[in-house]
Amino acid sequence: MFVIVQPSGGDGAEVVEPTPGVRQLIVGVGNAALSVQVPGRIGGPADAARFARGLSSAALDFAEWCEQQSFGRHRLGDSPRGGDPSASWPTEGGS
Repeated sequence: MFVIVQPSGGDGAEVVEPTPGVRQLIVGVGNAALSVQVPGRIGGPADAARFARGLSSAALDFAEWCEQQSFGRHRLGDSPRGGDPSASWPTEGGS
């Protein structure tokens, strides 16, 4: 299965505790949600932790790349710093 996600402003991720002592990572996009749960087997918590850390690392790398793109010539929104967005655009022959 291959799922493509194009997040909007209200989409996000959070850790929920549906019952005491049971936690899940929930990713919500539009009307859909993905739940990451701890496998109920020996080694399950360690596997879930390893998965979550890998997901976190990849997500941070992706977020940094997206933020860099938001300062380029193909910006879609307002400057997150509140200044003139063209001030951070690369110029010909340099930065």
